[in-house]
Amino acid sequence: MPNTFFGMTIGASGLFASNAAINTTAHNISNINTKGYTRQSTVQQASYAIRVYKPYGAVGTGVSLIDIEQARSEYYDERYRNNNSQCGQYETLQSYSELVQTYLDEFNTEGFITEYNNLFKTIDALKSDPSSDVKRGQMLSYLSSICEYFNTLSSNMQNTQNDINEEIKSSVSTINTMAEQIASLNKQINTIEASGGTANDLRDTRNLIVDQLSYYADVKVDERDIGNGVSDYTVTFNGQNLVTGYTYSTLECVARETSNKRNASDAEGLYDIKWDNGNPYNPYEESGRGSLKALFDMRDGCNDSYEKVQTDADGKQYLEVVSDAYRNPSYKGIPYYQSQFNRFVTTLAKEFNDIILKGELADGTANTQKLLVSKYDSDSYVTAGNISVNADMISDLSNLPFSYDVSRGGENSDMADDLYALKDKTTIKSGTFWDFLSSSVSEIAVDTKRAISFSTNYSNVRSAVETQRTSISGVDEDEEGVDLVKFQHAYDLSSKVISVMNQIYSKLIEETGL
Repeated sequence: MPNTFFGMTIGASGLFASNAAINTTAHNISNINTKGYTRQSTVQQASYAIRVYKPYGAVGTGVSLIDIEQARSEYYDERYRNNNSQCGQYETLQSYSELVQTYLDEFNTEGFITEYNNLFKTIDALKSDPSSDVKRGQMLSYLSSICEYFNTLSSNMQNTQNDINEEIKSSVSTINTMAEQIASLNKQINTIEASGGTANDLRDTRNLIVDQLSYYADVKVDERDIGNGVSDYTVTFNGQNLVTGYTYSTLECVARETSNKRNASDAEGLYDIKWDNGNPYNPYEESGRGSLKALFDMRDGCNDSYEKVQTDADGKQYLEVVSDAYRNPSYKGIPYYQSQFNRFVTTLAKEFNDIILKGELADGTANTQKLLVSKYDSDSYVTAGNISVNADMISDLSNLPFSYDVSRGGENSDMADDLYALKDKTTIKSGTFWDFLSSSVSEIAVDTKRAISFSTNYSNVRSAVETQRTSISGVDEDEEGVDLVKFQHAYDLSSKVISVMNQIYSKLIEETGL
């Protein structure tokens, strides 16, 4: 049967349990604004009853505190991380698409369109006086401005590509740091819980890191109980194991060699990434998600194709876009627009040069110099980054022909007529030069709008999921306030039990002489 002081023991168990509940509530309240914190609560159950050899069979022994548990939903965790990776992807695409769109919007502003129109206005005026040095000089000046615009545009694209490249490197470093932190937390959590403790706050820290990790790629978590309070916690990143228990893998950035560029116009030293064990990491999978994929899409995307340098039968090099669905992402990123600009200036140079090369100089000799050339090597292929007006013609206008037949006199406008006809000539993609540029502006506008739309949608879904998750695991001020009063009242009652038992024992001991 229970001892004489059994009632005191029962009261003390209630006192300890209520005190633990008050402390847990206080912990919740103090962390009400802590990011990633999960509300905790005490789990109580009646202590094992004692068998007594009486008609009532057994008597209760009070309350036992068996756990302090978290109010967390794995379902909402998974939903949040799935939407977070989608947000990471489209927020990144939106950021860089808007930047590229800003560059291309120049086609529709006073800068480029004014120079473009002035060029053909000057050529139109040249038809009335083809031999005028003033008008020919103006034509070269406006043509130089257009070349400089494409030089700057190409440079801006490469600078953006380099910025994305550095962000990839920074992201890889962050991912590696997170992997190390998760592996370290796994060990700390198992050490505490194997000794019978609870590591709820460390689990919150780990879950918060996994939430942040999901922004970069698709993340899956698997926790398996292996006994004795120890669990095996695994995190997969883009379908491959990043953390397994106490060990973790890392990603490495490897700069591409100049001879191994994915696209001819790419910036130097762009990074590929691989796992530290040498296994490849494929960021181009169509089913992939996250900010890291978006960075590669924007940096390397060339619409299922790539740009390469070819050599013709005469040994001359030229640029060609080659279809290859496996080399680059299907997304229209910076390489795609670089290839479009290169295609534009290559066609522009060919059309102008074909006309100029048919002309005669003032002394009646045939012209052998091109008008639009590479600024680095006049015999090299032309790109948006190197196109320029022939320096010999700028320094000496006598090197620029003004007609196909100078014997017909200085008023012969045959060459000027053909040059002006280029404005409305079908040259690229069954359209004019301006149609082609307008099409490029429209493409980036569509891609940017799509990125903004998806970014907004997934952000709204993520917020909705976070609200649902917070309704379960978040700390509510009113609820904690009610709990505090409830547990205080229980504590007071347990104290009252002890006080009453104390009076009983005093009466028993002092007045019965025991």
